[in-house]
Amino acid sequence: MSHEIRRKDRALPEAEAYGILRKGGDGVLATWGEDGYPYAVPMNHVLTDAGLYLHSAQTGHKLDNLGHCDKVSYCVVTGREVLPAQLSTQYESAVVFGSATRVEDPAEKRLGLLALLQRFAPEHREAGLAELDRDFARTVVLRIDIHRITGKARKKAE
Repeated sequence: MSHEIRRKDRALPEAEAYGILRKGGDGVLATWGEDGYPYAVPMNHVLTDAGLYLHSAQTGHKLDNLGHCDKVSYCVVTGREVLPAQLSTQYESAVVFGSATRVEDPAEKRLGLLALLQRFAPEHREAGLAELDRDFARTVVLRIDIHRITGKARKKAE
């Protein structure tokens, strides 16, 4: 977690990294398996004052890995555009390093799910609330407590 960004000229301030995390619609969660293999899976997320929230089914590879090791990384990329003439890519990215916790408190779990609903389907709030209530017991909510975040960008003008 203590590695420095190699291209310091592309490093972004922490506040900008949080901005990328807020605006990015999805990211990739990386976990570490008991077998020694990393596992990365695309997921939707929402950032609140309490942490970074994701949702999941009750079972699966990522949850198995989190049972072994709670340390995770989560990466979001926005503004991606291939620049063929420059043999490069324009982008903004944020990488989170933290620990993931399965939210057990029903009130916090509901707040996480409501935040996801507000972020991704605000125009379908009633239907979303009905589904939230129906599937509440079988939905897992994960909270990533952010220990460190880095941001990096390459702009067209470079």
